Amino acid sequence: MRSAAERSSAGPPSLLYLPELRASATRFTLAGDEAHYAARVVRVRDGDRVRATDGAGRIATLRVERVRPALELAIEHAEDVPRPARACILCGAPEGERGDWLVEKLAELGVTELVPVDTERARWPGRARDARWERLAVAALRQSRSAWRLELCAPVQLAEALRGARTGIRWLADPAGAAADRSAIAQGEPVSAAVGPAPGFTDRERNALLECGFVPVRLAAQRLRTETAAVAVAALWAAARSAAGPGPGAPA
Repeated sequence: MRSAAERSSAGPPSLLYLPELRASATRFTLAGDEAHYAARVVRVRDGDRVRATDGAGRIATLRVERVRPALELAIEHAEDVPRPARACILCGAPEGERGDWLVEKLAELGVTELVPVDTERARWPGRARDARWERLAVAALRQSRSAWRLELCAPVQLAEALRGARTGIRWLADPAGAAADRSAIAQGEPVSAAVGPAPGFTDRERNALLECGFVPVRLAAQRLRTETAAVAVAALWAAARSAAGPGPGAPA
């Protein structure tokens, strides 16, 4: 019989998302969605070992003591992974439901914080999407096997978003800007990027970003959609940080 690790290499990721991990006893019974995921999707068996994270820096190795009648787990080892350097996207609203794809890909690429920005030309839809975005962020956490989950913020006005983005490297996605230089990104330096909504930032919004220290950068030879530009930024950051070696946000 193959182990859980062998099964997961050819199937779905076996990392479990357990927000209660830090407060859990050494042995506990798992219920709810994660119990279903472990038993029905990963197909754990008695004696298997699986990895779990709380999405807030803790990674643990768990032993499956038994699957039925209830899934019982024992924590064999746990460690805390340092928080990665801030990598924040301030993003205007894309067209339609493209925000779902945006959340999934930013989470996989190691963005630490997504701040949806309501702008003069476009606003994000109501909060009906929140539960769906949470599920997508968790799925991306499993896929990337990260110790830290993407933080999803509530939509804010641009002025409020800028108050939290006044340090580190700051980019403004702009087809007229200079080519983005990933070599300038140090491993531990915070980075932020502003990406306009589908209709673009107004001149007033663009000036506010420039006054806050955001530097216009070109991400491609062509003009990109909002969600594509945000993912292009995240990919550049991820490549820059991986070139410097494994970062602190992922388990060994």
